Amino acid sequence: MAVSPYTDPDSWRIALDATEATLSVHTRKGPRTLYVVPRIDGAFYLRPDGPLAGFSLQLPLPSSRGGDAPVLWWESADLDLDGAAWLRLGRQEARSQVSVLRAEIPGERPYLKIVMETVFPSWSLRLPALAWHPPRAVTLRLFSEIRSAEG
Repeated sequence: MAVSPYTDPDSWRIALDATEATLSVHTRKGPRTLYVVPRIDGAFYLRPDGPLAGFSLQLPLPSSRGGDAPVLWWESADLDLDGAAWLRLGRQEARSQVSVLRAEIPGERPYLKIVMETVFPSWSLRLPALAWHPPRAVTLRLFSEIRSAEG
């Protein structure tokens, strides 16, 4: 069993310049972007043999009232075992399946590419942008990279 170089937290970092999260809603005319999350905070957890074991991410959403931005929490402790994660916004929470694509990209400066996606019902979190709309499916998609801390 090979040990992944990404399991030593001192040797790598999440490349925020290569990270993007979006929330979109499914309409009759196709997907419509609700939010492009300006930044993320949190961590990914990898097993010693490489699979993505879990994550804990905080995604600040735009505030419609000018106060503190609401934060969407997206977390999973055993993603590689049950394939699901929790989403929390204020007091609302939902559990949904997560699809994950994880690929080691070789080269002069190899890195790990992670793409995650989940779909959940809009009513489950009461997203501010959808407060007065009929229930719809919402997609949360995240692209990120884990790079060497040296580069």
